[in-house]
Amino acid sequence: MLDERSSNILQHDPMRLYRKKRDASHVAVTAKYHILGFISSGTYGRVYKAQSMDQDASLHAIKKFKPDKEGDVITYTGISQSAIREIAVGAGLCVHAFEKFC
Repeated sequence: MLDERSSNILQHDPMRLYRKKRDASHVAVTAKYHILGFISSGTYGRVYKAQSMDQDASLHAIKKFKPDKEGDVITYTGISQSAIREIAVGAGLCVHAFEKFC
């Protein structure tokens, strides 16, 4: 059992507070888009064809980035610099049709 000091530290941990706030405001991709099918996969992830659930029902390509693998443990350490470049190129091609999720 945690003593009072340890409990106090956990309650006021800045990363714990950040994650709680981030998770509360997160909207799942499946709440905004209907996944129509798989398009392709590459080094950094898989690309899916999706239709927005808005009134316009526009089509989008959504990329789900792969996590880093270290042995048997899968960890999310952020997005690689090459993936960031890929996002920038895609955003430059068509701002409205380029979406991503992790």
